[in-house]
Amino acid sequence: MALLRLATVVTALALVAGHGHMTLPASTRNGGSLSTGGSCTDGQCFWFSNNVEIPGPETLPRRFRSVNVNVTGEADVYKTSPWRAPGTAPVYGSGCGAAGGGPELFSNGGYPPKGSVQGADGIKLPAHGTPTVWTKGSEQEVGWAIAANHGGGYQYRICKANGNVSEACFQANPLRFAGETSWIAYPDGTRSAFPMVKVTQGTFPQGSEWARDPVPGCVVCDSFSTCGAPLKPVPGYDGGDWDKQVNCYGHCCGSSASKATGQCPGETQFPVQHAGISGFKGQPWAWSIVDKVVVPHDVEAGAYLLSWRWDCEESTQVWQNCADINIVDAPLITTQTSRFGIPLTK
Repeated sequence: MALLRLATVVTALALVAGHGHMTLPASTRNGGSLSTGGSCTDGQCFWFSNNVEIPGPETLPRRFRSVNVNVTGEADVYKTSPWRAPGTAPVYGSGCGAAGGGPELFSNGGYPPKGSVQGADGIKLPAHGTPTVWTKGSEQEVGWAIAANHGGGYQYRICKANGNVSEACFQANPLRFAGETSWIAYPDGTRSAFPMVKVTQGTFPQGSEWARDPVPGCVVCDSFSTCGAPLKPVPGYDGGDWDKQVNCYGHCCGSSASKATGQCPGETQFPVQHAGISGFKGQPWAWSIVDKVVVPHDVEAGAYLLSWRWDCEESTQVWQNCADINIVDAPLITTQTSRFGIPLTK
């Protein structure tokens, strides 16, 4: 079998799990924050749907791929990954992720956070901290961090916290990004801007805005010729040849090459968007990817949940986190006239 060519390499690798989580607003459900960056110490990055695939054909224009940009046919081992038809892959839970990836544990995804059972719905986590306040029609900052990079792209959505929160509700209320700029943000407040790659073609809901993961993986080897065609996932901590293959795919995208320095030593899957930011994983990366979203002006004021969804491409995984927010009406602006007849606003 082709993947055995890397047997001595993959046995030395840790589990190649594609972890990520929301950091801004601080997740009042899953625990992520700008201050902790990509750290998974408190289990904030273990809320996701594992081994889920798109239900139909690929809809994503090839220029927005994050891996295998010029690969087609059998050699394209990522053709059923969630990012190939953003928003269509089914997920476990209600839009805030599932502990450990769903009802069954697999070696490629980690484990349920401490205090949670396998497959627990993230929506049922008790809220903690103070909800962030957003004003209707305003632009607000959001952010997420990567602990292990599986490419793809992401979106932010809202759903009214009225006891009927669901993935369908989140999908019905996607947020638009404000502008064309993203930032790499560090816990100490340091920030650096770079251009966002926004995607609206081939997305679900139709025309909804997503952003491509701006961190390119490495090009170390060809996944198909080195690791073979995708095998069927095997549940449990010992996934046998399938587990070796998952690690082999990760190796080809830089899981070992980028680990020491946190960036690719050579070629990347697509052009580097921000100097020094590339690779599969760091130790972990301390930074977050920050964007601005537009708060709808026509939504009802009240308590909402903000859901972040990351559809991966170098794995068949969807990562999700939630944060409690309160949306309030914009301040009322009244017009008065001065004693000189000049309009004044208040």
